[in-house]
Amino acid sequence: MAMTMVDRHQSPVTWTTGLGGSNAATSRTRFQYGPPAQSLMTHITPPGYEAPIAPKNEKELTREALTQVLDYFSQLVQQQFAGQPIRLVVHGGACMLLHPGLYALSQQQYQMSPTLQRRTTTRDVDYIHRSFVTEMTGFGVMDAPARLASCVRETAKAFGLGADWMNSDADPALPMAHDPSGKVYDPIYLAALHPDNLKLHTIYQSPNRMLTLISVTPFWSVALKLVRYSKWDAGDICLLLRRVSLILLFAAGMRVSLQHDINCSQTLSTNHPHYPLSPVLTTTHI
Repeated sequence: MAMTMVDRHQSPVTWTTGLGGSNAATSRTRFQYGPPAQSLMTHITPPGYEAPIAPKNEKELTREALTQVLDYFSQLVQQQFAGQPIRLVVHGGACMLLHPGLYALSQQQYQMSPTLQRRTTTRDVDYIHRSFVTEMTGFGVMDAPARLASCVRETAKAFGLGADWMNSDADPALPMAHDPSGKVYDPIYLAALHPDNLKLHTIYQSPNRMLTLISVTPFWSVALKLVRYSKWDAGDICLLLRRVSLILLFAAGMRVSLQHDINCSQTLSTNHPHYPLSPVLTTTHI
């Protein structure tokens, strides 16, 4: 009789055989090659092994979760850029969540009209890479793209996100412009860095001051959303226009109030020559 070698990791199975011409079946156990029993399997991660990062992020990030991710990201920025702060001009859904005014309007709109769609999460942070490279080159950081990519990758690993949780995929579609001398410039980036926009639309600054996110201006936000027009863009555009309207109404009210103060001050100055006219009220840049 031939001897059969049995591996200790083989799985037992039952087979039947007819004996002595009888139709009766007799069962007995034999071994066949197969996968190891689950209880014998040991999950060992080889040294240096890294779990693959999915190319696309499918994890939805709330406002709170996104803030947590960015806080961690900023710590990596501090290490990678040796203490040099960076700022990114961003657009898309992350701006709608992180901007306190837009987020408050979204909550208010939901309370008034619960059936209207509203954005509560995002899957990514869209930033303008070309302007980031230009800005960091001006600081003498020539390998900024590689450093930033490392921070993005390590953050993705830490939170189980896809590789594109922060991306600049829209850059090729963003317009460029020419100044009167013919020099090419980025109009979206330039508008975002206007002092008024920096004041009104700086949407995130990390606790360690190493990372600042600046939203593109509202009119560029609306323009980009009209071009793309995905699921949440209609609601986002409504909120952006509402906020712009509120800003314009506030600015108009300030102009009327200041003009009234100027008129009063001029009247007092005319009737009372020694009355000091405040230089703040004489400004023409209202």
